[in-house]
Amino acid sequence: MKELKWEKEVTYILEYEGNSHEEVHFVNGIDGRRYTSNDERILESLPGPTTFEATGNEFQVIKPELVAVRLVSENEYTKVEELLYHLPDVNRYLQCEYRTEGIYGNFGFRLLVY
Repeated sequence: MKELKWEKEVTYILEYEGNSHEEVHFVNGIDGRRYTSNDERILESLPGPTTFEATGNEFQVIKPELVAVRLVSENEYTKVEELLYHLPDVNRYLQCEYRTEGIYGNFGFRLLVY
């Protein structure tokens, strides 16, 4: 039986309106696919699978190109936008929700779709 050994394959730095979010993908060397986790070291949580295949490349940091934006909703307190990024290493797209809230400009990337 093999041991699961998680390694980082890529960190994507998603940038929008002067803010950024790091999305880390891991591989285990067994099943040929990528996983993501909120725990950067995968110590206390199970990683979730993505639909992306592992590339076998050495670890890299990539700033994907933002290719499309759509305003979903906006009012005096909240603005929600749909963002679409091109991931060049796997030639796929990553869709996410970008939300700004309140007068202090709190922001967040949510609902990352693979």
